[in-house]
Amino acid sequence: MLEERDDTILARWLSGELSPEERQAFENSESYKDYLSIINGVDRFIKPSFDKEGLRSKLFLELDAPKKGKIVRLKSWYYVAAASIVILLSLGLFFNEVQYISAVGEQKTVVLPDGSTVRLNADSHLKRARFFWSNHKKLSLVKGEGFFEVKKGDGFEVHTTLGKVQVLGTKFNVKNREDYFEVACYQGKVQFEEAESKTKTILVQGQKVIKTASGFDQETITNLQPTWLEGESIFTNTPLHLVLRELEIQYGVTFEMNGVDINDKFTGGFVHDNLDTALTTVLVPMGIQYTLGKDNKTVLLTTE
Repeated sequence: MLEERDDTILARWLSGELSPEERQAFENSESYKDYLSIINGVDRFIKPSFDKEGLRSKLFLELDAPKKGKIVRLKSWYYVAAASIVILLSLGLFFNEVQYISAVGEQKTVVLPDGSTVRLNADSHLKRARFFWSNHKKLSLVKGEGFFEVKKGDGFEVHTTLGKVQVLGTKFNVKNREDYFEVACYQGKVQFEEAESKTKTILVQGQKVIKTASGFDQETITNLQPTWLEGESIFTNTPLHLVLRELEIQYGVTFEMNGVDINDKFTGGFVHDNLDTALTTVLVPMGIQYTLGKDNKTVLLTTE
């Protein structure tokens, strides 16, 4: 039997980590129906209501007159399987999510159970359910930015506080910062559904939707992938405070404004591998002088 040759098969089936060949062999095995019935039974379990005082009185009355219990003998393998599933599900209550976090100035690549990949930009947080990935392909981008390359299949979703993105084999980018939100499609097709109004927008390659003061606007893009994947951040007519925030995320610095108008618009970009070059390319064209503190973490800004 398959499960006798591989004692990890049950755990990997529960977490959705079986290959297509392993999953097919397991579902054709003799014990698959028994495992499935146990799972379905647990899913249907509802905590019963009861009278606490009545139950307490009944227990005290029956303590003095214990009855002989009926012995039910189970097949040993069935007992082990049931116990294993209950233990796994109990652990799932405490460890039911997988967290992916990138630090300030760090990028991270995540490979999902179906082979789809996510590249996280700096200061980002992504999470998913630990178990049953093949039937529950839902991710939550808590904050930050991620570029998703999704294998073809059904049901892949990325959830944010402002809405969700549904895809079917595509490449797209989601940016969910504190003061900026954007979904951009670089290949295939995605559907963005707004969290509050439930309005749905279909995006194809070369289109993006961004959050504005009045709602969500649709724009076009010409590049083949986000520039941050190549180590550069590019902006077009963007308020300076958003540019400075991105510098903070990439380099771990903080700015002291000293009267600088952070609502001025900036068009240009900065690299991610040289702080002095990045500061110069952003600030000098805008007539802003800067001094880097002794700790190399504080940047003092002044106007000329």
